[in-house]
Amino acid sequence: MFIILLSIIGGIISLGIGAEMIVRSSVNLANIYKVSGYFIGFTVVALGTSLPELAATIQAVSVVDSMEIALGNIIGSNIANILLILGVVSILQPIIFSEKKGQKNQTIMVLLITIIAAVIFYIVTNIPSSNPFIFGIILIAIFVFFLFFQYKMELDFKNEETFSAKYSQIFSYILLLIGLIFLYYGSKYFILGSNELAIYFQVPESIIGLTLVAFGTSLPELATGVVAALRRQSNIAVGTILGSNIYNIVGIFALILFLKPEGLPANSGILLTNVILMTLVTLLFVYKVRFGFQLFKIKPFHLGRSSGILFLILYLLYNFYNYIN
Repeated sequence: MFIILLSIIGGIISLGIGAEMIVRSSVNLANIYKVSGYFIGFTVVALGTSLPELAATIQAVSVVDSMEIALGNIIGSNIANILLILGVVSILQPIIFSEKKGQKNQTIMVLLITIIAAVIFYIVTNIPSSNPFIFGIILIAIFVFFLFFQYKMELDFKNEETFSAKYSQIFSYILLLIGLIFLYYGSKYFILGSNELAIYFQVPESIIGLTLVAFGTSLPELATGVVAALRRQSNIAVGTILGSNIYNIVGIFALILFLKPEGLPANSGILLTNVILMTLVTLLFVYKVRFGFQLFKIKPFHLGRSSGILFLILYLLYNFYNYIN
């Protein structure tokens, strides 16, 4: 038990160090390339912080041979990214979303992609005659299109803030790489320790994937988001979280379809329910950002403390729901 706790604590410390390095290097790269922190977060940082989900998925599919953990990981991680991480970040530092034409529809694009991925999940797990490989190609095509969409938005809306870079370009990438390594191993040892605890308490595999592993693989995004918020760089946090969600449900889900299409669970009620919950959570987030809640006088294009508290409450209810089921 001591080794397990040591693994968890060491992982958390490593995550904190890695997150600080990533935020510093990301801000510097944004200043060097004259792009927004959101774009750096969505592309470079989100890809890096999605490595734990990717590694956990490959391990679950090829080593542990548990498709439930692999799928539960990416579903639960996306829910944690929105409810837990955005909730914590918006409490620490209010998040302001762009109201410019084009940019304000970015979150709607995320919702549409989530819905498409949810429909594909239902088809490949409930219709035996479906071809998972074809759907994997469709997901990759969507992924490429969305990256192009983000790049076009960045070209159309140049970063108006100009700051001088503190570090050189090479040093920034070295710092970013070291930070990602700290994040990777920090989340790895946290996951290993948490998994051992779950096995000790005889928690089912699907629940491990949806909760503990999903939370563990979301720790890089959480650590990066918290540090970014404390440094008043919430745009990096938002870009990282939304980018990570797209990588998870499009890129990593496609990888699952390519690696082991025959291992997809048929008629998995708990996973399908969580896919629906993931879609509803994304819908709630997008509706709040795009339209606000006029009944409660909560304005759009803004996530503040009240929204953050609501998201955290919903995340606790989500985990409680999975626990009792």
